[in-house]
Amino acid sequence: MGKQPKIIFALDTGTRTVVGLVAEISPEGASVLAVAVEEHQGRAMLDGQIHDIERVAEIVIKIKRQLEEKLGITLQKVAVAAAGRALVTTRQAVVQEVSPWHEIKEEQVRSVELEAIRKAQQFLVKNKEIKDKYYCVGYSVISYQLDEQRIGNPVGQRGKLLGVELIATFLPQIVVDSLIAVLERAGLEVDVMTLEPIAALEFVVPPTMRQLNIALVDIGAGTSDIAITANGSVIAFAMVLLAGDEVTEQLCSSYLLDFMVGEKVKRRLKEGGVLSFKDILGIKHKIPSEEIIESIKETVKEIAFQIGNTILNLNGGPPQAVICIGGGSLTPCLTEELAGILGLPRHRVAVRPAGEVGSVKGLSRSLAGPDGVTPLGIALMAARPQALGLVQVEVNDRTVRLFRGENATVADALLAAGMGFTELCGRPGRSLTVEVNGELQIIKGNTGEPAEIYLNGEKAELDTPLPPGAVIKVGKPKPGLDAKAVIKDVLPSSLPVINIFYNGEAKALGPVILMNGQKAALDAIIEDHAVINWHPVRTVQDALLALGFSEAQLSPNKLHLVFNGEQKEISLCPFRIYKNCSIADLSDTISEGDELSYEPFTPLLRVGDLLNQENSDFLKNEINVFVNGEAITLKGYGMRILKNGIRVHTDEAVEDGDEIQVSRDPEIVPIFADIFNFIDVERTPPSATARLVMLLNGQEAQFTTPIKDGDKIRIYWKDVSKVADKL
Repeated sequence: MGKQPKIIFALDTGTRTVVGLVAEISPEGASVLAVAVEEHQGRAMLDGQIHDIERVAEIVIKIKRQLEEKLGITLQKVAVAAAGRALVTTRQAVVQEVSPWHEIKEEQVRSVELEAIRKAQQFLVKNKEIKDKYYCVGYSVISYQLDEQRIGNPVGQRGKLLGVELIATFLPQIVVDSLIAVLERAGLEVDVMTLEPIAALEFVVPPTMRQLNIALVDIGAGTSDIAITANGSVIAFAMVLLAGDEVTEQLCSSYLLDFMVGEKVKRRLKEGGVLSFKDILGIKHKIPSEEIIESIKETVKEIAFQIGNTILNLNGGPPQAVICIGGGSLTPCLTEELAGILGLPRHRVAVRPAGEVGSVKGLSRSLAGPDGVTPLGIALMAARPQALGLVQVEVNDRTVRLFRGENATVADALLAAGMGFTELCGRPGRSLTVEVNGELQIIKGNTGEPAEIYLNGEKAELDTPLPPGAVIKVGKPKPGLDAKAVIKDVLPSSLPVINIFYNGEAKALGPVILMNGQKAALDAIIEDHAVINWHPVRTVQDALLALGFSEAQLSPNKLHLVFNGEQKEISLCPFRIYKNCSIADLSDTISEGDELSYEPFTPLLRVGDLLNQENSDFLKNEINVFVNGEAITLKGYGMRILKNGIRVHTDEAVEDGDEIQVSRDPEIVPIFADIFNFIDVERTPPSATARLVMLLNGQEAQFTTPIKDGDKIRIYWKDVSKVADKL
């Protein structure tokens, strides 16, 4: 509050009555200059919400005229408060850097508070569960921090970091707009708007009392607004949709009364004695007030139960005390029931009339009761520099209202117009996500270009101050380009190289790179969600891949066959690799200076090889013989081998798709011809007159002559013509 007195027109538009007052607020205190009170003749408002704008506007016009006639002035601006119906609260904290060489000014504190409010509003905009548009109608500071230390008032202090934590309160647009519509019909402009419980706190629970854990309950006709303080600040706001009207409606139901008659009966209950009234049938009743109070007891209990439970939930337990204000707080037995629900002594739940709070000059009887607290609180709030005023601007040919202080910016107006990040900043290009050797890398797309903003025809920024009646034009943002990259962009700048010789030619081999399991080059374009693996050349296989061989070229041939009824897949290597002139395996390591060569090779699988791979027991049957003095072992005899149904020997070649059947057959014994599968004999006669001599144990044998273990065999070519010449 400044040093100069302020004249404030405050208006409290309640569900049952409308109170207007003009007060002079100064640092020394408040003085009420004039008061006007009008009661709704019908139910133009329900639960704090305006349902009939025209009828409520008529009441406001009456009050405005009465005050103008009393004071001889014209009222143009008004401070108002909205009921807490459907309010949303959010707690936010903000820290800003400040110069440590200068004292912190009031404007800097205000700036950090507004930044926290902006952050709270952005939270609501981004919250998908909140569909309606909301106005910020007030806030309460929880604490200030200076250089991360809590402080009561940072103004005049010095430091590097100024922070604030506050609770910002928001109401749906329909609630605020209906109130503004009423004021416009009355020729009034909103100067300041706040929330009823915030205004009531300003008057009843000043900052000097907020160290206590106190619940303030403003029980009106339509709603019961709740605010809770603790540790020097306001910690929570809430609202209960039960209040004085529920009591009136119960009276109307019990005694068949018109609502307005029921309202009069309710107000006279505190007088005691016998009450007289007529029902809707014209029948006159005279009933003791104790009996009437008994008829509303269950309704009062329900109201107290809802208020008490809300307080317990917000506070995490009972507070130290409860202060009740508002006309509904005078309902008989309400404070006693509330004390019982909260587990507090009765004297800790009390009604506070405005006349007993502080020193306000010129306080009339109409404002001295508990229903005078809120309008007086509105006036006090309006005099504070933190109060939020209504700003009306035009954004892209649309009228937008927002509640902001003197430091409102273009960003505030765009936020109030519902413009989010996507409307102001170009959609960023899609990112590339790639996994490199198990580590995730993200390559960001281009950020795009933000929308151009013009304020009153001049180019502006988001933080440009917002003048009254501003006209803002916002263009279209340009989307960013999608991310693009090649493999070398995600690999280290210096890659390991190994020098070898391949087929006699020097080669410098970089690392082996695979993208999604396939060999890739450094300049290959990266696909989104690609998996890239790379490593230096360590093995013969790595070297061949680096030389340009594909995985397929280095993969074995697959031979599919059926062995004794079982499907088999046999791998056959179609090449030979030599490292430093010796046969090598693909898994062998390779070192600097090694020499490699690659030789295609046509592999051949024989039945005997297959039996070896299968570790067949058939091969355990052995016959040892001597051929030309050399020991030879014949394996696998005593078995029958069928290839595609035709009997073959172990040296028979196996091809893809063959069916091999092997079984035991004791009658099958080796014959002389089988020897030729195990020895190398010149198949072509050395001369036309040469013949093959086959001797078994010194006796001439035939190809079909059986052989047995230990036999001695001689096989050679003999020139018959030379033998004949000797004869």
